[in-house]
Amino acid sequence: MAGVAVYTVGCKVNQAESDELRAGLQDAGHDIVRLPAIADLCVVNTCTVTAESDRKCRKLIRWLARRGARAIVVAGCYAEVRPGDLETLPGVLRVLPNARKDGWLREITSMLPEGGCGSREPETRRTRSFIKVQDGCERACSYCIVPLARGKERSRPVGEIMHEATRCIATGSHELVLCGINLGRYSQGTGRDLGYLVREVLSAGDGYRVRLSSIELEDLHIAWLRDWAGSDRICPHLHIPLQSGDDAILRDMGRGYTAEDFKALAGSLRAIWPEASLTTEVIVGYPGEDDEAFRRTVEVLSQVRPARVHVFRFSPRPGTRAWSRKDASDHVETELRSGILRELAEEWRLGYIEERGGELRDLLVEEVVVREGSAIARGTTEDFIKGTLFSVPSGIAAGEIVSCEICGVTGGRARLEAVEGNA
Repeated sequence: MAGVAVYTVGCKVNQAESDELRAGLQDAGHDIVRLPAIADLCVVNTCTVTAESDRKCRKLIRWLARRGARAIVVAGCYAEVRPGDLETLPGVLRVLPNARKDGWLREITSMLPEGGCGSREPETRRTRSFIKVQDGCERACSYCIVPLARGKERSRPVGEIMHEATRCIATGSHELVLCGINLGRYSQGTGRDLGYLVREVLSAGDGYRVRLSSIELEDLHIAWLRDWAGSDRICPHLHIPLQSGDDAILRDMGRGYTAEDFKALAGSLRAIWPEASLTTEVIVGYPGEDDEAFRRTVEVLSQVRPARVHVFRFSPRPGTRAWSRKDASDHVETELRSGILRELAEEWRLGYIEERGGELRDLLVEEVVVREGSAIARGTTEDFIKGTLFSVPSGIAAGEIVSCEICGVTGGRARLEAVEGNA
């Protein structure tokens, strides 16, 4: 059988689709390998949310070709909206747009040689599983190319999701990440919304936890928060995009909320689910953003103090309403504002960790390395703290969950120490 290397650029939905492809290839008897030079075929699942995403995809494809890739298949969002950018890159055998993604396993399998390339170096096992439950977007935000790349909203049947969740649990996954382009709009008939789906996934077994990917503010129901706050198996972490703290900018973007709505939701989250961390994202340099609009964004974030803020520079995308706008902030001003926000975001991130010194967390171990003769482990806690565990208990390996105490900050990460009962 053949060997395939799968590479992913972009969001958790892309990661989920890549994981599904890997599982399908393995079920068909093929090997998943890590290095391009030993693969019969390399698959790149692309992102096109910003111009920088496009650049990363092209750079990755060229790197694979230089590292000896025999043939490259390019799939995903970039392949959907601008296939011509990719078809002429070195090593590219075929471009598969999202419109054909339902059949991409079949198409990719048909390209594989019968004999394969011989020696194998198996890919390292993933420590968490991403499960796509919803796809597509119909919001039409002014800056966003995702509706063009992903199409109309649709939700996967509960039975399909449960089958995949059961498979992931059986292969040893201790964290299932439910993701979608519009996760909060998951719907499979009356009452079968995201709250229902989460309860179903939790019923598939035990020994694992469930994490939710990004949810839009307008889609988040208070009843869900109450349910999730009552479970010790749902990761207490929500990523809710802000994009701007200025109401005029939010209206122009086509966002369906105000800055006060965001602050109110943050307050409700902390009242109902105090253990939960709140992370968010903002766009800097959007057309029409002046100093006052930027100040309002900083003010809102300073009041909420999210555990993490992802800062994106406005990137005009062809086909969107904001594409032809001429009043975007200039590059120098956008870079300055991005720098200011990133510095504040780092201050809030470290402050979140330090304020929780002495508290206990469950760390999902992502890697174990040996430094100066001692093993240390790196991973992510249930509330999305990136941490380093020192004095790793005997027998602990990647993919396992370890009970830890937060003991401060070292090297920009939480410093963790294991508590009794892990050995």
